[in-house]
Amino acid sequence: MKISNIIILLIIVVSIILGWGSIHLYANVRETIEKSESEALIYLKENAEVNDVRSVNFYHGSESYSVFEGTNEAQEAIYIWVENSLDNHIVKAKDSGLAFEEVLLYAKEELKPKEIISIKLGIENLIPLYEIIYKDQQDRYSYYYISFKDGTYLKHYHLDM
Repeated sequence: MKISNIIILLIIVVSIILGWGSIHLYANVRETIEKSESEALIYLKENAEVNDVRSVNFYHGSESYSVFEGTNEAQEAIYIWVENSLDNHIVKAKDSGLAFEEVLLYAKEELKPKEIISIKLGIENLIPLYEIIYKDQQDRYSYYYISFKDGTYLKHYHLDM
């Protein structure tokens, strides 16, 4: 067998192994996320007055939380932050804080980003917040945190690439 054939065979075998490993890793991560979401939904049904859940996002700060958007039994729009340990949850009326559109406008006008990567709800030290991730004028990934309640500055930091 020629050396070139052996190299091609090795490349094919390594590619198959890497492909299988990637698929397996993705499936395991996805399964963990789905299990966490399912457990949080069961917790919500047992511990919070939730009528309907519309969406869920995940926040990983000093503690990990699932953040749900839904309605309560009075059909009011709410957000629910559920700690991943299922030891705690916080419920806030959606209109008791800033709307996503207000945060987006704030980010564009005040932070003057090159690019907004994401804006999502989170929580730190039991304070509901918005996490704004953006690329600043120096091409650094920047994380900026403001309170959900009134947009008060909480903290920020940059990652140099």
